[in-house]
Amino acid sequence: MTSTVKSILADVNVWLATLVATHPHHEAATRWWRAEVVPVGDYVAFCRLTQLGLLRLLSNERVMGPNRMDHVRAWTTVREVAAQANVQFLEEPTGIDEQLPLCPRRGSSPSFWSDAYLVAFALTGRHRIATFDRGVPAIRRA
Repeated sequence: MTSTVKSILADVNVWLATLVATHPHHEAATRWWRAEVVPVGDYVAFCRLTQLGLLRLLSNERVMGPNRMDHVRAWTTVREVAAQANVQFLEEPTGIDEQLPLCPRRGSSPSFWSDAYLVAFALTGRHRIATFDRGVPAIRRA
């Protein structure tokens, strides 16, 4: 039996915007979640890279200011999010190493390889991508 439920691989910036009410994209992220994820039964997914990225940002004082979480609280928060009914954790798909060097990207940036990895992950695993990053090729944006 083939499932019609689709996975959307969310970039770290989407996860952070969804969780942090003071984030500049919080309203857009929560509107997207309520309008495009929940009603159609899609899953929003973490991979190891986005999970670790979110943990890093939640526990970073420069990002979170006085709302910075200690490592235990950040881990607890991410685990609570991952336990939601429409969230899943995706294992790395087989064949990603072949796809990774083929991922297009204009210019160069410090996040080139992270962005390329997310695109390769999404393409190889046949997932959509949700991101606010305009440098990531548009597979799907939040």
